[in-house]
Amino acid sequence: MPYVLGIDVAQGRTHAATCRRQGPGWGEPEPLWLGERSPAAASALFLDDEGYLLTGDAAAQAGAQVPSRLLTGFHRRIGDDVPMVVEGESFPPETLTTVLVEGIAEHAANLFGGPPHHLVLTHPGDWGGYRRDVLRRALAEAGFTAVTLVPGSIAALGAHLPVPGPGAQVAGVCEFSSDGVNVTLATAAGASGWLPGATAEGVAPAAALSTLFALAGAASTSPKGLAGVVFCGEVPPHALPARPPCPVFAGPVPPATTALGAAAVATLRADHRMAPQEPPAVETTLLPKVDTLGELGERPPRPPVDIAPFELPERTGPMNLFRRRRPLAAAILVLAAAVSAVLITVTAREATAGPDQPPAPSHCAAPGAPSGEGHC
Repeated sequence: MPYVLGIDVAQGRTHAATCRRQGPGWGEPEPLWLGERSPAAASALFLDDEGYLLTGDAAAQAGAQVPSRLLTGFHRRIGDDVPMVVEGESFPPETLTTVLVEGIAEHAANLFGGPPHHLVLTHPGDWGGYRRDVLRRALAEAGFTAVTLVPGSIAALGAHLPVPGPGAQVAGVCEFSSDGVNVTLATAAGASGWLPGATAEGVAPAAALSTLFALAGAASTSPKGLAGVVFCGEVPPHALPARPPCPVFAGPVPPATTALGAAAVATLRADHRMAPQEPPAVETTLLPKVDTLGELGERPPRPPVDIAPFELPERTGPMNLFRRRRPLAAAILVLAAAVSAVLITVTAREATAGPDQPPAPSHCAAPGAPSGEGHC
């Protein structure tokens, strides 16, 4: 059965939706059941003992037992040259996203009897051409050639405003998540498709709509001039305004809105009714842009260069004085050493000689003195 597939890889959960061919047209987008208890599945992979990668909720359950083998957050890291390493194995982020897409596409092929006619995959709104090309090449190597990559905000508009009306159009998207609300102002010229414009990230849920109106005012568009506002993601209760100045769309299942819109965009791409719109590349102004390089002339003569010597100031310390007067200092040291040696020699001799010794006593007593030891 001919069908198209839309996949929204969000930070925590992945949603998917399909549209089946009905006669000359396409049916309404329908959620594709991915999880065990809900249509969404975890945006996770798990490396098992045999070297295979588990996907979705099975990966999250296995990762709860062995967290070191769990892989998450890889979709936002596409374009990073540093691979993700698990148990010594290196995985480029774009390869991990491709594995996740392969698992979803295989599940859809088992249900509908073959691959989809076209695949639309969402990506963060701040991606440039380099990240899209990296992911596109990885998908092509896996066999996905009929692929369109669109920002998540543009895919969300596809669920309710897939084809802009005539003339210039402006619409808004409020993507709710645990990190706040990402507010995007999208523009379109005719039926060429939506393009993301000004954005604001991490906005408080209560200030989402007012922030969007402020972005619209900066683009010279009043709130009543908006073609519509789409609420998607984890929309909290009572977030929808009671009396909005423009149409506001939320859908029955806001977390699945982006995937449903991606499937709707896939039907347009399958029928070649809308070319993929990507933000224009930013040109650098560091170097002049030229079509052809002219011939280089002769090298101009080098101007003379006068180099003035740089003299260091003289040191005034005692060591510097000693260095400058080394011969004189050496003579003084030799003379002082000689005088010291002479003084030491004289002093040593005097100490050795000592005072005059008295005469030894005689054993002979004075004449006439008695002596008990005999006579001399």
